[in-house]
Amino acid sequence: MLVSRYQQFQEPRGTTVVKVKGIAKVTGNDTTQFVRAASTHLWDTTEYQLPPLESDAFFIATRQIVTYSQVEGYCPSALDDKLFCTNSTLYLCPAGEPTPNTFGYFTGNCVPSVENASIGVCQINAWCPEELSKSTEFIIDSNAVENFTVYLKTLVTFTLFNINSRNVRHDTNFTCRYHKVKDPRCPIFRIGDILDSLNTDKAALLREGGLIEIRQDWTCNFDFDKEHCFPKVKFNVLQSGDDKQSPGINYRSAQKYRINDTDYRTLSKIYGLRFVVAITGKGGQFDILDLFVAIGSGIGYIVIADIVCDAIFTYIHKYRERYRK
Repeated sequence: MLVSRYQQFQEPRGTTVVKVKGIAKVTGNDTTQFVRAASTHLWDTTEYQLPPLESDAFFIATRQIVTYSQVEGYCPSALDDKLFCTNSTLYLCPAGEPTPNTFGYFTGNCVPSVENASIGVCQINAWCPEELSKSTEFIIDSNAVENFTVYLKTLVTFTLFNINSRNVRHDTNFTCRYHKVKDPRCPIFRIGDILDSLNTDKAALLREGGLIEIRQDWTCNFDFDKEHCFPKVKFNVLQSGDDKQSPGINYRSAQKYRINDTDYRTLSKIYGLRFVVAITGKGGQFDILDLFVAIGSGIGYIVIADIVCDAIFTYIHKYRERYRK
């Protein structure tokens, strides 16, 4: 946008409505290193879009570690915790102290591992079985994820000018797919195209998760037809899956239920891609006050220039004596 000094400017305020579509096959495997029981499942949006609704953001789960039928009690810690012990090293299991991962409390006992009975591990008081000691890992088909689509409907307002704008217009073709050059105004984006535009390890991003920004730049000149006001879209990776420090994104969620007066829960550790929509830019429109300020500034510059030039020729220039005459 051409910036004019006679215009008044304001940043846009807005929000984005998101709808994700797609279905994928998912492979489930036992997480222990001794049992690999593969199974195939299907995930649709209700399974991978968690939570289902966010403000100007959306999440696509690409991997989940699920521990079923957990109940409060006593159990061996997972081998992944590396809380190894023997009867002569019980000091490694200090009774009453929380475990390093804060999943439970040490009981002070050393017991055989659930995953390998020949290995001794610290017993814990926790939700049992502990995550990874008896869990199922679900991994989504990466090719299917790349074919998911996301529809972004953005509405912005410039209150100073009483102008509202949106990226979906009356002539929008809903069979389109966004392309930076061929179709930059399409509101439907293919996830694979977004990932391909990022300078990052895509495989690590899908496995460990990541944070991706979808930036809409609403820079508009309202001295022309406001229909010309349309955002330019750019994608940035804010958190990659291969960072050396704390890579990826994951969180845990639990669904509790009760059977015969006993509380149970299903624990899920969820990895995935979180997309956030950022609205930036500014709108400009003619303002009579700014016009007169610009004119006054221009006149002021001319006056100052005349004074400076006069001073230079009077006191500094080598022919100043001739100028004074």
